[in-house]
Amino acid sequence: MILSACSGATESGKQQKEKEEKEEIITEVWDEEGEPTTVKVLYPWREDAFEEQIVKPYKDEIPKNITLECVCEEAQLEPLQEMNAKGIVPDIIFANWGIEPLVELDMLEPVDEFVQKYDVDLEAFDQSVIASYRAMDPDGEGRLIGMPTFVDTLGLFFNKDIFDLFGVSYPDPEKPMTWAEVRDLAAKMTGERNGVQYRGLEMGEGLTSFEATVPLKEFEMNWTDPETGEVILDESPEAKQYLDYMKQIYSIPGLYDPAKEARETDKFGEKTAAMAISWPGYFRWGLGGEPEEAKMIDVAPIPVWEEGGVGPRKWAHPYVLNKYSENQDAGFQVMWAISRVDSLDPLKNPNSEFSEEHENYPIYEGKNMKAFWSYEGAMPPEQISKWDDYVDLAGSLEKLAEGNMDTNEFLRILKEESEITIKEAMNK
Repeated sequence: MILSACSGATESGKQQKEKEEKEEIITEVWDEEGEPTTVKVLYPWREDAFEEQIVKPYKDEIPKNITLECVCEEAQLEPLQEMNAKGIVPDIIFANWGIEPLVELDMLEPVDEFVQKYDVDLEAFDQSVIASYRAMDPDGEGRLIGMPTFVDTLGLFFNKDIFDLFGVSYPDPEKPMTWAEVRDLAAKMTGERNGVQYRGLEMGEGLTSFEATVPLKEFEMNWTDPETGEVILDESPEAKQYLDYMKQIYSIPGLYDPAKEARETDKFGEKTAAMAISWPGYFRWGLGGEPEEAKMIDVAPIPVWEEGGVGPRKWAHPYVLNKYSENQDAGFQVMWAISRVDSLDPLKNPNSEFSEEHENYPIYEGKNMKAFWSYEGAMPPEQISKWDDYVDLAGSLEKLAEGNMDTNEFLRILKEESEITIKEAMNK
């Protein structure tokens, strides 16, 4: 007992010392009275946007000795190459076009060391986003590639006028429907009324864009082998389940519009579609931004495959630390400051346009905005395959909608076309 007590006291003293050492390091680095430091941020829009979107919203969180400077350029391959050739070195990079250009130019610096150094609580962030950032590690080692910004989510928009016209009850504001229930509702509200052709569901323009792949994304799997680039989507029973579902959607009489213009027309925005899948900001940029235009529009949780199922993986564009920055500590402080603010509940975050207190966006008032943040996002595979980007599933759905091919034939053709594209990308 005496030995155990001594051992426990020694361990306790060691832990206390380690805690004090860590606090000393953090205090030193976060010294508000420290040397004035400029952190250069690669940001894809103009100086005025940088001031409004980055400088002002986060000024209270960023240490006072740090000044932000915009390197107003896109994080894409050619602009990055030109910037590097000029000797311009941003400290952090807003990677809203993905991390592939940064990986190719060897500019990506994982942030695990800084997370540990500053004792960052990653549990405060959406775990599907954090898991995605680890799964994106190009070396497949699960390192954290960056820190998240505002989390993108999806919801099921619906038009009460069209539901009333067809005598259908509105969706439950809290409980997500299943995809089967959505299909059945779409069939009930597809038809002509008063000389107008109404459609029960829109999943992106023409039912053949990104939003139409959302049901598949709830299974959260790789479509290609992350090492070889081989297309493996055709081996997946979940992919076949999804494609069978889409064939059912396309077979609802009058729902799918084969006209070319349908790929360029937002029927929900035109008030001729009863339901649509989109992001919360669609209220503003898809419906004109005026409250009167959205008077009869509301939102329900994103549908799931089965009761209690998960929604699609959530996503947030990352801030990435530049490997060649000589100012990485200050750069990480800025990244963390932004992430801390953006990880707050957007309905309670005064910097968010969706905030209940935000006076500039009355269009959200009275809407069921909590539906966008009420679901659990699917967790990614251990390593996300970068080659999935070369599988144009959404762009191929038109063939499924208009042809007589079964899912096996569709997957075979998609695989052949995708592997040609992947091979070309590999050769580059």
